[in-house]
Amino acid sequence: MEMILYPFKSVTFDESTSIMLDASFLLSLVYDEDIKHSECIEVLRRLLLNKCILYVTSVISSEVLNQIMYKVFMLDMQFKSGKNTPFNSRNNIRTIISSFNKYDRKTLKEKRTDKLVDIPYKKYFDNLSKNILKKELLAIYYKTAVNMHTQLENTIKFNYLDINKDCILKAKELMVKHLISVNDATILATAECHCINYLLTLDSDFLYAESSSISILKI
Repeated sequence: MEMILYPFKSVTFDESTSIMLDASFLLSLVYDEDIKHSECIEVLRRLLLNKCILYVTSVISSEVLNQIMYKVFMLDMQFKSGKNTPFNSRNNIRTIISSFNKYDRKTLKEKRTDKLVDIPYKKYFDNLSKNILKKELLAIYYKTAVNMHTQLENTIKFNYLDINKDCILKAKELMVKHLISVNDATILATAECHCINYLLTLDSDFLYAESSSISILKI
């Protein structure tokens, strides 16, 4: 495996260059406040300008959808501590927060910014999503995630790679050999099986898969 660091001066991008876009890169494009947002925007412009062939997998898109959904939910719960306008109605947010334990409710009420990160937002979201009487409170987060992902699809116009049996066999091999997560192994394996030139990511975990033939573009 070869790792190439941003700004990728040694790489010539053109219309024959194939690149797998990792979820970390796509999410940084969505989040304006992300510390790598400006670099990711600049790289995307280069790739589009040079007509590179861009790919994702269903695994990557699923991760992006999930992460956006949880992120927007978290921002809404914290909106009184920040400057963001909530996506959900204030009444719905109050009802959602009423399901939190008393310590987390107190943290939000007192706007204790040092403690906000400790609140298990995902757990609360998942619990509400399983409650037939309350799951409708979350509708805006599902819709927002879908809309943001669709906007990414329309802007980047990436292609989907099939995750076939050979990809799964290769993923299993990478998991056992390098002890990497099933998602990371599947992404690398799919890129290898489809002869993709590069994987573009912000994530360092892929570097543990030293035997992979994919070159990593690391921002």
